[in-house]
Amino acid sequence: MTTPRAFIIRHGETEWSLNGRHTGTSDIPLTTNGEKRIRATGKALVGDDRLIVPSKVAHIYVSPRHRAQRTLELLDVGCRDKLPWQDSNTHDSEIRTEAKVQVTEDIREWDYGDYEGITSAEIKERRKEQGLPEWDIWKDGCPGGE
Repeated sequence: MTTPRAFIIRHGETEWSLNGRHTGTSDIPLTTNGEKRIRATGKALVGDDRLIVPSKVAHIYVSPRHRAQRTLELLDVGCRDKLPWQDSNTHDSEIRTEAKVQVTEDIREWDYGDYEGITSAEIKERRKEQGLPEWDIWKDGCPGGE
């Protein structure tokens, strides 16, 4: 019996990830370079002789953020069914998987709250001005977020 495996794939580059701005709930699109790099990643990782064999994929979970959904599209795993966010089922490539795609908030990005859209350096400066200790996301969380 084959051991089940799970793959976690982060979305491609966005303008905010490029310049270090914290992105959680904002729906920032992929950059042109981000799309190019995801296509290359798909070619390298997805295929019958690759790490991710589409015919063996049972289920795909994707965030409701457009950047994550676009990343899945660009990986070109070849889903038979239309993707949940698409109006119609258009197959530009061969069908390679019967996997069902589920959009779920359960794997969405962290909610940065008041820190959404700003850099760690800006957060550090804000906290210093407020007399707060240096920021540790795991200990301090994000005001107005998680």
